[in-house]
Amino acid sequence: MSRRCQALWTPRRGHRSEEYEDAFAINEASGRFAMADGASEGCFTGLWAKLLVNHFVRDSVLPVEKWTRTLTTPQEQWNENIHANALPWYAEDGVEQGAFAAFLGLVFTQESVDGLSWQATAIGDVCLFHTRQKSLLKAFPIDRSVHFNNFPVLIGSCSPTETIQKKQQLWNNGRGQTGDRLWIMTDALASWCLMEIEANRSPWHDFDSALSQSPPQDAFTTWIESLRDHGQLRNDDVTLMLIEL
Repeated sequence: MSRRCQALWTPRRGHRSEEYEDAFAINEASGRFAMADGASEGCFTGLWAKLLVNHFVRDSVLPVEKWTRTLTTPQEQWNENIHANALPWYAEDGVEQGAFAAFLGLVFTQESVDGLSWQATAIGDVCLFHTRQKSLLKAFPIDRSVHFNNFPVLIGSCSPTETIQKKQQLWNNGRGQTGDRLWIMTDALASWCLMEIEANRSPWHDFDSALSQSPPQDAFTTWIESLRDHGQLRNDDVTLMLIEL
C-alpha cells in the first residue's frame, strides 16, 4: 500500500521562520514519521526538536516502545552542537537546564491484504488523528480539547533517560485502509481540531481547503492567520503533517 505525505508549518505570529521551534521528519522508505514541539521556555529548543525527530526516523529497527532507551544519542548531539561555539554569558544558565519538547512518532509496521498496521508513541501533546472518509476513528494521545494544558509532559535534552522512560510515554496502534488519512499536528492546531469535532463541525474540510490550493504552504499560512485573527487559535508555532494511504 502506497503512502503520500505532506507537511506544512508556520511560526507563531510576530516571529521569523528562523525562530520556529517545532520540527518534523519523514522517512517514507522505512515508514517512520515524527513531529516535535519545542517548549519556548527552554534553551536551543528548535535544535532539540530537530534532533529528536531525525533520530526517530533514522532508527528503522528499534521497536517504537523501546525508542526512549536510545535518547542519549540526540542528547549528546544537542550538547555537542551548542558547545561548538562559545556561548554568550546569558545562555549559560539556560544550557544547564536544557531544552524540552513534546514528541510523537509514527511507524507503519505490517502490510496485508486488508490494510496497513501502524504504531505510535507520544510524550506530551503532539497529536495523531486517524480518519476514514472524514470520520474520526482515533485521536491520540489527547481525545478531548479540555485535556490540553500549559504543563505537558516533555522530553529533556539533559534529563537522564531513566527519568524520561518513567514519564507518561504512551503507545497506540491501528490499521489503515486505502483512502485513510493520518494527521499529525502540534498542540495549538490539535486543540482547535478537537473543539471543532466537539461542536459537531468537520475540521477536515478546512484542512482540505488549505491543502488543495496552490501553493499549499501559502494557503496554510493564510488560513492559520485567519484563525488567529478570529481568536480561534492560540498564537504558537503550528505544524501539520498529512499521511494518505
